[in-house]
Amino acid sequence: MTRTIFTIVLSVSAFLAGNSGAPAQAGRAKQTALAQCLHRTVSVPPGPGTLASDGSQIFVGYLNGTIEALSSGTLESNWRSELGGEFVSDLALLENGIAVVTNPSRDGNAAGEQSTVRLLSKESGITTWAAKVGYSERYFIGRINGSLAVVSKGGQVALLDRNSGQVHWQTMPIGRLSARPVFSATSVALATVDKYLTVISAQGGRVISRQPTDFVSTAITYLEKDSIAAGDERGNVTLFSSEISKTVWRFKSGAAVSSVSETEEGILVTSLDNFVYLISDYNGDVIWKRRLTGRVLDGGLAINGHFVVFIYGENSGFVMSLDEGRLTDAVPSLHKDLVNRVPVLVRGRTFVLTTVDSVDLFSLGGCEKK
Repeated sequence: MTRTIFTIVLSVSAFLAGNSGAPAQAGRAKQTALAQCLHRTVSVPPGPGTLASDGSQIFVGYLNGTIEALSSGTLESNWRSELGGEFVSDLALLENGIAVVTNPSRDGNAAGEQSTVRLLSKESGITTWAAKVGYSERYFIGRINGSLAVVSKGGQVALLDRNSGQVHWQTMPIGRLSARPVFSATSVALATVDKYLTVISAQGGRVISRQPTDFVSTAITYLEKDSIAAGDERGNVTLFSSEISKTVWRFKSGAAVSSVSETEEGILVTSLDNFVYLISDYNGDVIWKRRLTGRVLDGGLAINGHFVVFIYGENSGFVMSLDEGRLTDAVPSLHKDLVNRVPVLVRGRTFVLTTVDSVDLFSLGGCEKK
């Protein structure tokens, strides 16, 4: 297969010269070429969020209720499993399989229906177990204390045994979610539209803490020692202590926060003001900021010392260095609508994306030799 190296849409130095953030310094750093290494056309569109990889395989969920495992080295199909219905969660990789939540195909009447959590074998796609949970149009999956946690859009949390699917406990709904929940080894944190942050323990599902916020949280993440960084609708990023009863510091961006994530260099923040920020986890000070050509709605991928993001509506993306925010490469329009706007790590410097009719493998610094 011919390997295509994407050329930069505009001169990097010219773009940086008119940009806020770390100053451009010619010749200081070698640019990282972004290569498209493999391309696979698919006949059924992939579903949003239904993309994961364990390094050796890439798992893709399609709108017809099918999951397919592709070789990460060739994008050839290893197996397909038809589950039926529709996917209402991301694909979550566990040590013993792939977890996903589905709803039955329906005509708009959900009365009496339930959602189904399944664990599939990574090697064959065969269902290991299936468990029923309360119906929701959207679920989020994570791991807590060696078990599988599923959180409904209405804020109901259930903890399942990863080996059998047995439900250990489930909570009452605490409120409609305003951001993707986050999971730690001992708890799950939820942000809700009623302006609350709630932390629920893995031990019995009890509420550890519940804290009102000034504005609706739009993105949250766990940091070291289970402190929580929360971005909100007004552009604030607030660091809460592990009990979320104390505000440690607050940072202000120019618009609603779309993602917050932790790296070794600091906290990465994407905002609807078209900026990416790296801020200090110690005091919230700006380390660097980088203006892009459009909005980043779902965050990006920190990979190999870089941050890769894609722009809503443009189907184009940027690669910037994590140390100073320098733009090192850019992806011109793919001419196809992206399905997952956040790249998924495969291994090393390689990541995967899906469009409405393809699965595409990219790499920073050139493709691996076969």
